[in-house]
Amino acid sequence: MFDRFGTMYRWDPKAHQSIRHSFICVLKGRFRGIMSDTRKSSKKKALKAREDIPDDGYNFKIQCKYPPNGVPRRKWERMCMSWNTKDWERSPKQGEKTRRMTYVVIQTGPKGLTNTEKIKGKKVGFAEVLLHTHATKECKKRLNDGETSANDYDKLEFVTDRSKRSYVSYMKKLENKYGNTDCDDMEVWESLHPECQGRQLFGVGSSDPHFVLSGTKSSTASVSDTRQSHELQKVQAELGKEREARQNIEARFEQFEQERLQERVECEREREQERVERERERTEHARWQKYMEAKFNKFGKK
Repeated sequence: MFDRFGTMYRWDPKAHQSIRHSFICVLKGRFRGIMSDTRKSSKKKALKAREDIPDDGYNFKIQCKYPPNGVPRRKWERMCMSWNTKDWERSPKQGEKTRRMTYVVIQTGPKGLTNTEKIKGKKVGFAEVLLHTHATKECKKRLNDGETSANDYDKLEFVTDRSKRSYVSYMKKLENKYGNTDCDDMEVWESLHPECQGRQLFGVGSSDPHFVLSGTKSSTASVSDTRQSHELQKVQAELGKEREARQNIEARFEQFEQERLQERVECEREREQERVERERERTEHARWQKYMEAKFNKFGKK
């Protein structure tokens, strides 16, 4: 897909890796939807052909005969074979359940964090972010199924010991300070990680901690945003230099074309002058020849 994307657009070769990385990130976010659209398109074709397809699901044994537009038949058959399994049938239902019970995955910056609220309306804070991003898959499954709670510290499992220590310490300090854990305190969170001063805050990554807490962007951008801004400015400066160099080349080429045109006009003028000169000489020669013939005729009569 990226190779095909490269045939439609041009960019600075120095920015190739960053553009490819951005393309892959966008594709990861959209690929699930793209595949869902292909299955729906195939189902619509099968229903139009009066095939027996359930209303709330798919029948890939039948749908493999109806590939969507733009998908080769053999590839579509292999895709249907991979979907026609019990594991795949279970995964969409589990995914839907997870989406109902959890919040959207955290993305970088305030734009992504605007979607980090639970469907129930609860604001997502540091503890929820850390629990969602650093707990193990089995632990998150138990939380979603209601087998354990966010306050059962002994039963919670994290990918690293540091993340678990940070979570437990933060929750206990909140409880000691406010009497409950249904709030957030950035000073408490920062006090747990003094080594992160001036760098990315642990547990929040490149997101703005002020935005996680209050929903408003802080006056200072995150380290990642600053780095990306510097990289963007660097790329823009390089593109500006390349654009200036291209403009200089185009100006020189235009000047060269004008000089060639002027030389061509001069050559045409010189050729025209030579033609006029030759015509004048030819006229004078004809007049002289006529004069001499008349003179010889007169001499002959005498």
